[in-house]
Amino acid sequence: MFDELVGEKVRIVPMERCHIQGLYENGNEKMIWSHLPKTIHTENDMKSFVEEALRNKNSGKEFPFVVLLRDNNSIVGSTRFLDISHLNKSLEIGWTWYSPSVWGTHINIECKYVLLKYCFETLKLIRVQLKTDERNVRSQKAIEKIGGVKEGILRNHMIREDGTFRNSVYYSVIQNDWELVKNRLESLLGDYQNS
Repeated sequence: MFDELVGEKVRIVPMERCHIQGLYENGNEKMIWSHLPKTIHTENDMKSFVEEALRNKNSGKEFPFVVLLRDNNSIVGSTRFLDISHLNKSLEIGWTWYSPSVWGTHINIECKYVLLKYCFETLKLIRVQLKTDERNVRSQKAIEKIGGVKEGILRNHMIREDGTFRNSVYYSVIQNDWELVKNRLESLLGDYQNS
């Protein structure tokens, strides 16, 4: 359904069962999962995580990807297209996580650039949304840094694994925002290349 997407430093490839071991090896840090609805403790947890993502892919609800570094093909994270609506020309980018080894680098910015460019220029979407836990300030700052527009908070949107209620902060980039967001992302990526 969706293609492999290639940036300067990253490859974003369709998730497959063969990625389970690499995803587990690079995604078993507790910090990664502190604000996501699931926690990965064991390789079996990652296997269930991937198999659920692939079931959702087969049903057309989601499309999961694995993020690899181009220079050595090592897995550094995962992301997905969710809530795909062909009728409304929209989707959500979510379930994004990265190995702490790439936190604070250009990897998230480049991935969002590649994904958003594909969404607006190839798929011709009119809206891409992103959401995060209200407690996940780091994620909110990252979304705002790439140009996501904060739309509001859904209260008691989800129940966390520990039984507490999660408020979700929603952001979007719409078709009219894309040129400005694209320029912003290209400028940020240029800053990383020059540093």
